[in-house]
Amino acid sequence: MMRWILNNTFKLLILLPVTINQSCSLIKSQSPDDPIMAKTDLGALTLSQVEAMIPNNMKGLDSVQFVQSYVDRWIHNQLLLENAMEYVDKESLHSINQMVADYHTTLLVHKYQQMYIERELDTLIPSAQIEEHYSKYGNNFLLDSAAVRAVYAKVPIKFSDKNKLRRMIRANNQADSTQLAELGAKALIFTDGTKWQYLHKVMAQIPEGAINNPIAFAKSGRYFETQDDTCFYILVVREFRDVNEQAPLVFAKNRIREILINHRKTDLIKNLEIQIYIDAVNKQRFTNYVN
Repeated sequence: MMRWILNNTFKLLILLPVTINQSCSLIKSQSPDDPIMAKTDLGALTLSQVEAMIPNNMKGLDSVQFVQSYVDRWIHNQLLLENAMEYVDKESLHSINQMVADYHTTLLVHKYQQMYIERELDTLIPSAQIEEHYSKYGNNFLLDSAAVRAVYAKVPIKFSDKNKLRRMIRANNQADSTQLAELGAKALIFTDGTKWQYLHKVMAQIPEGAINNPIAFAKSGRYFETQDDTCFYILVVREFRDVNEQAPLVFAKNRIREILINHRKTDLIKNLEIQIYIDAVNKQRFTNYVN
């Protein structure tokens, strides 16, 4: 379908003033299947080259306009290039050619390295390795939002064990943790305060406006309860960390995993270079005239 559109676009281009010279002699093809769309002294632009540039979702008149615009830009760029090659001095031209060659080498090597990494990289990072990195460099990971370890319970307004739940949360007795967990299992929502959460997510569970200053409340560690027409809420913050303080491990895990994977990538590339060099030495594939 796209080839049909392009062939018809090509026919339109012959009729439209999109080239500098509208002579049909410029629109000749060395291959019937790949007609020339435009031509300058430096070379020709073929249908297949233009076809490769058309976005997949482009159809009809949009594709015609795209081709017209693309061919016109190509001609302008070719003419600029011709003038540049004529007026730029040989020393500068040599320097540019060297930069292009270096960039080509860099791109090719980078592509090879990426293919090698995709084939060889093990992305499974053990939890112990993440924890070890955190123990050494934990102060490098800072919170971008306040976090808390909080006990939170939301129960129906007629919850029969409401007073017992309130008393056990206030007491904060580790010996009662099993009973507290059993009560929590009957709640609509319950967190036992062992896991870190972002403060704003905890506050989202409380009726809006019930706590005016969440940061001050979280720092105080006070017990809080409230209710609405249907539910009873209990909240107490066991531990608080503010913005720019060290992030708990749970918030640093993903970043640490990325760091460790990047370390593995770097090691893979270093080992690849060493292996290639050693192999080249053994097979006498190069000569160093300096050393």
